[in-house]
Order: sequence, then C-alpha cells, then structure tokens
Amino acid sequence: MRKEFLFILCGSMLAACSNIPGLGGDAPKVSLESTPPGANASLSSGGSCKTPCSLPAPDKTGDYNVTFGLSGYAPVTMPVKVSVTKENWFSRETTTIEPNPVTATLQPPAASPQRRR
Repeated sequence: MRKEFLFILCGSMLAACSNIPGLGGDAPKVSLESTPPGANASLSSGGSCKTPCSLPAPDKTGDYNVTFGLSGYAPVTMPVKVSVTKENWFSRETTTIEPNPVTATLQPPAASPQRRR
C-alpha cells in the first residue's frame, strides 16, 4: 500500500511539472502573410522570413513592427502588439498577438511626376 501511495504521489508531482513555463507546448508564433506572396518580412524583435511564414513571438510584452519588402513594391510596416500574461505563479504564460496573422498588401511605388520641357 505504501509503494502504491508513493507511486501516485510521484506521478502527481511529475504531472505538475507540465505547468512550468518553458516545458511542453509549442511556442507562440506570429503568422505573416502578404499580397503578393514572397515578400521578405522582418520582425523588429528579430527574425525574418519569406511570406507566407511564421516567426517566434517576442517573449516580452510590447509594441513591435513587421516590415514587408519585395522588389518592385513599396515597403510596408505593420504594427504588432504582444501581451504576455501569467495568472499566477504556477500557471503557464499566455501570449496574445494582435493582429495574428499580420497581413500586408504591397503596392508598386508611386510614380514620380515627370517634368515637362
């Protein structure tokens, strides 16, 4: 009976470890999309990829930017708000990303007016 109790106790303690931040679960991602696809997207906290793609979310609350660039198109910068909260000491951190996905529509650069001679 004592061994069974210890076995259950150890199992419960091991299960509690699954709530420790950094253990288990997938890291939150910022999804990035553009029209047209294939733009280079750079997150101000670091990291870049070609759309459509996703990057790891920043691990701190704050306002960030994603800059989209593609040859033949004007660059576009979009704001991203990241909120990292934790309900109590034993709960996991919850990351909220707004907007997610971050979507940009790239336009050809505005034509400069030509001078008349």
